[in-house]
Amino acid sequence: MVHGLYIPPPPLGWFVKCFWCWEGAPQAHAKEQLMPNGELAIIFNLRDEPLRIYDARDLNQSDSFGYAVLSGPRTRPFVIDTAQEDRVFGIEFQPGGSFPFFRVPTSEFSDTEVSLECLWRASVNEIRERLLASLDIDSMFAVTQSILMRHTVRPLELHPGVMFALHRFCAQPQTTVASVIDRIGLSHRRFAQLFNNQVGLTPKSFSRVQRFQRVLHTVHRASNIDWTGVALDCGYYDQAHFIHDFQEFSGFTPTVYAARATEHLNHVPLI
Repeated sequence: MVHGLYIPPPPLGWFVKCFWCWEGAPQAHAKEQLMPNGELAIIFNLRDEPLRIYDARDLNQSDSFGYAVLSGPRTRPFVIDTAQEDRVFGIEFQPGGSFPFFRVPTSEFSDTEVSLECLWRASVNEIRERLLASLDIDSMFAVTQSILMRHTVRPLELHPGVMFALHRFCAQPQTTVASVIDRIGLSHRRFAQLFNNQVGLTPKSFSRVQRFQRVLHTVHRASNIDWTGVALDCGYYDQAHFIHDFQEFSGFTPTVYAARATEHLNHVPLI
């Protein structure tokens, strides 16, 4: 089993959370459900079969995306086939971090997947071939960093108001949209437009997803969970509000999630 993770230095590191590579034995379960986290990712399958993504509400429904897929910022879970995790390479962007690398607004990728060939054309095959030709994981990371820098189509920056909002929503998930607008001097309409274009979710949806993610981090590896205390600590105003959001974003009740949780808090085994 081979597993590697690389965090690029600035300025790329301000926009890319990490590159990762995984090669290993098949999982004991056939499918995994992935939780929304408000981030965009690119996945390359380094085996000779197309990537498939399943509808979390109906596992008989799936879409195929070739050897590379862009998975946009999400508010809904989705399902992957664990057999396709045999040899994969990923680029995980910071929230809003993909904006400088694509000509279309990130809002176009909200809650959806797109074949990367539709966006980067023939260069997708070049990237994949260079990954396959790399002698080791470090070489794969170096190749990806070089190629990604060549794919910038906008300056490596986000609007200052969007940057401020991202910091507040991620550091303090209880932050309200109104409190952010009071600090940045933009109208509600202008701020919402900028944030959605650059991050791919509305400010309210993104802040709700971050609050949900705070819950997952809080209960990760915990043995005895006080769900009422977790809900209050993470900014939910009552238990009904908490359970509603948790089920909307995960598809599970909190207790079912805790019983199924693995080392990776955002991957839940299904069948």
